[in-house]
Amino acid sequence: MKTFKLVLWLALLTGAIWFAVVLAWQVNDVQPSGSALVLYLAGLPLLAIGAVLAVGYGLRRRRQRAQGMDADAATPAAQAFVGEGEQAPRAYALHLHATAVNLVVGASAEAAAAALVEPVRPGLHPTLKDENGLPVMAAQVDDLDTEAVAEALQAAAGSDAVERVFAQEHLRAVALLEPVLEELLGLEAAIVTGAAPADAPPALVAGRRSEAAAPPKSRLRTLILVADSWPQPARQQLGDWALAKAAALDLPEERIAVEVVPVAQSIEAWALLDRIGQRYRDEVTPDRHLLLACASQLSEGAVEALQAARRLIGHDRPEGLIPGEGAVGLWLSGPPEPGQPASPDALELRTLQRGHVAAGTSSRNATRQTSELMARALAAAGRDADSVKAVVSDADQRPSRAIEIASAIAATCPELDPIGHNLSLGVACGHLGPVAPWAAIAVAAAQARAEGGPALAIGLADGEARAALAVMPVPPPPSPPAEPDGDRAG
Repeated sequence: MKTFKLVLWLALLTGAIWFAVVLAWQVNDVQPSGSALVLYLAGLPLLAIGAVLAVGYGLRRRRQRAQGMDADAATPAAQAFVGEGEQAPRAYALHLHATAVNLVVGASAEAAAAALVEPVRPGLHPTLKDENGLPVMAAQVDDLDTEAVAEALQAAAGSDAVERVFAQEHLRAVALLEPVLEELLGLEAAIVTGAAPADAPPALVAGRRSEAAAPPKSRLRTLILVADSWPQPARQQLGDWALAKAAALDLPEERIAVEVVPVAQSIEAWALLDRIGQRYRDEVTPDRHLLLACASQLSEGAVEALQAARRLIGHDRPEGLIPGEGAVGLWLSGPPEPGQPASPDALELRTLQRGHVAAGTSSRNATRQTSELMARALAAAGRDADSVKAVVSDADQRPSRAIEIASAIAATCPELDPIGHNLSLGVACGHLGPVAPWAAIAVAAAQARAEGGPALAIGLADGEARAALAVMPVPPPPSPPAEPDGDRAG
C-alpha cells in the first residue's frame, strides 16, 4: 500500500510538471527543440522526484533519531523526577481498610466504578463562560450546600470572615469533602472508642479488633490535599474545621493530627503515598493514616485562571482541561503486627511504581513506557497480567491520554477489554487535580473487592509524570506445615 501511494504521488508530480511546462510553452508561443523536450519533460521530473525522495529520507531519519533520543532521554529524566525510588524501589505493603468518594459519577467508589463503565461526558455549564462568552464544559456535582459549610467554617475559625478567605471554588471543595470526612472519621471513632454499629461485625484494623480499643499512643495522621492556589488562612481554617468534626465524634484531640498540604501537581499525591509506605516499612507503628483530598474548579475565577494559563479546553485546544470537582478519602494502615491476622475486608497496596514520559514523546513510545510501568506494578505485587480485573486511571478526554491508556492496556493485559475494563475518571469527572490519584485508587479498590482480584490504579493525566499501583485482596496467610502422621510413623 505504501509503495502504491508513493508511485501515485510521483506520477502526479510528473504530470503536474509536464502540465506546467506545456502551459508555459503555449502561453509564450515557444516551439521546443528536441533537447528542450528531453530536458524539461524528462530531466526536470527526474530532478524533482530525486529531491522529493531525498527530503523524505532525511525527514524519516530525523524522526527516527528523535524517537531514539526520546527513549534514551526518558531514563535520566525519570531518575531526576522520581529520584531513587524508581531506580531501586524498596518493597512495602499498605493495608487499605475503607474508602469514600464524592464525585459527579457517584457518592461511593462502587457507584463510581459502575458509572465509569459507560461514562457520561461533561456537558456545558449553565453559567460559566470562557473569554469569548461561550459556555464552558464542566463536570459539576449538584446540590452542594456551600452556605452551611461557610457557617461551619466561620464557627471553627471564629475571627476571619469566611467570604474574605475562601473563594467560591474552595467552599465547593469543602462541601464535597464533608461527607467523605464524616464517613471515615466515624470508622476511626469506632476503633478508638471500641464502639461499632450494633448490626456490624467488629472491625479489624492492622490486627486489632474494635472491641479492644486502639493502642493508647496510636494516632490518626490526617492529611488533606488541596491545590497550591489555596491561601494559607483558608488552609488553616480547613484544618480547624476538620478537627472540630473529629471532636464532634468524640475523638480525643491527642489521638488525631491534621495537616493541610498544598500541592501543585497530582504526582505529589502519589509520592506522598509512597513515603507513607516507606515509613511503615522502616518502622513498626500503630498509627493509621487518613488521606483526604478535595478540589473544585467550578467558579468564574477558576475558569479564568485556566484560560489565562492556556489550559482550558477549546476548539483550538483539544488537549485542554475540562473543569471538574470532587473529594476522596483513603483510610489505611501498615500490615498487621507479627502474629496478628489481617482484616478480612482489607485490600493491599503494593510498592508504587513511578515513571516519566518526556514532553513530545511519540504516542508509540509513551504507550510502551506506560505499559512497562504497569508490568512493573504487577511484578511488585507478584501477580500476572491475566489476573488483572480492571484498570482505573485518571485519563481524561484528551486524545493523547485516551490513546495512551487504551494502548497500554492492550499491550500489558491482552485479556482485558481496553474499553469495558478501562475506567477513566477524567472522561466523566473532568480535571480533578489532587483528588485524581487517590480517587483512582478508591475506584480500583472497589473493583478489586467486587471481582476478588487485582486492579491497577494508573496516573498519567498530570503532565509528564506517570504512576502505577496494584490494589488487591490481602493474600491468605501461609498454611502451617503439616504435622507428621503419628499412626503412620508407628
